[in-house]
Amino acid sequence: MTLITLLTKTSLDMSLNRNELKYSIQEFFNDVIEQGFHHLVNYPQSDNELSVIIKEATEELNYQVLKLDSHNYAGNSKELEKHYEQISRDSQQKSLELLGQLQKIQQRDIPRLKRI
Repeated sequence: MTLITLLTKTSLDMSLNRNELKYSIQEFFNDVIEQGFHHLVNYPQSDNELSVIIKEATEELNYQVLKLDSHNYAGNSKELEKHYEQISRDSQQKSLELLGQLQKIQQRDIPRLKRI
């Protein structure tokens, strides 16, 4: 499943249950981490910048997953749904920010990407 598909699914279906939301969060940040490691292997000169992005994505993934259960809302309540919606929005926004930072590094390191 691609990141765009997950973003669309998460945006359109805000009544996600906990497990679906956890999976989406993991996919958002694992995509950043995977792309970061892939670029790091091929372009080690960007080690410092990529390490920061990978670390931040890992920390954010852990933080957002922990937030899933850090509430006192009753199951199937509107408050719980709002809590999950906020986590979904925060995860989407942060993963897209990190992907944007990663893409800037990729464009700098891979000359042919500059023309796209």
